[in-house]
Amino acid sequence: MKTLNEVLRLPADEFFGYIRGIDYGYADAAGAVHRISPSDDYAAQGGAPYRFSSPGQVVRNNCGWCWEIAELIRLWCERNDTEYKRVFLEYRSPGLHRTHTQVFAKRNGKWCEAPDNTSPVLFGENGYDSAEACISAFADLFRAYLKHELGEKYDESRLLVKEYRCEISPGLTDEEYLSLVRGG
Repeated sequence: MKTLNEVLRLPADEFFGYIRGIDYGYADAAGAVHRISPSDDYAAQGGAPYRFSSPGQVVRNNCGWCWEIAELIRLWCERNDTEYKRVFLEYRSPGLHRTHTQVFAKRNGKWCEAPDNTSPVLFGENGYDSAEACISAFADLFRAYLKHELGEKYDESRLLVKEYRCEISPGLTDEEYLSLVRGG
């Protein structure tokens, strides 16, 4: 079992290989780990409510949501002098509420999706000359998924795609996290 510091010292390919091996899920307020599918409803899992895990907790539990994985990737980028942007995507409608947090980082002079534990890409694939082009291409994939799910009910005005820079503290509830990233 690796420590957080060991994980943060991994070279890019090893780090993102490590990220790919983290189980999708979350730790609740009582510390119980819930390993779930990205399509599951976490509220139906039972147990104590969700609490945002620190990068160290994600490494210890080998489990995290995209929100938490993004913080682990952010920390790796900062420790390894890698330029990055964190982006929050959210679709809120009466029939569907979906969120995703994604990190985009520079590799070999190009902006790329920094793959999380649900992404099939390798870090460095599909590079773009600008962060904006990279983020836009990713947002288009999110839109396509939403349009597939909602069909004609899709409403572009309900989609938020936003870079955020705020500090995320461990222990936040899901609503506290959402309020923070929506605002900043």
